[in-house]
Amino acid sequence: MTTADTQHQETKDKTVTVTVDGEPVTGVPKRTTPNAILGLAAIDAGTHYLVRITGRHQHSFAGRGEEEISVHERETFVSVSTGPTPTA
Repeated sequence: MTTADTQHQETKDKTVTVTVDGEPVTGVPKRTTPNAILGLAAIDAGTHYLVRITGRHQHSFAGRGEEEISVHERETFVSVSTGPTPTA
């Protein structure tokens, strides 16, 4: 194994794949921020916040987008818009 292969494996070991809004997001560092996860999912952290879904429990990161969190392989998140809700 070359040095580059070793470095790639170490990087891979420190990242996970999570789901945001039903879509897989790869390369998420195990220690990261909710805003960084939104960025990797191509969601604007300025207009959205992240919510972790664990079974029936929802853990909101509203107003805490820069707080460092630990994430695990196959965790599920949803994004929530902070903008106005359109009415019919």
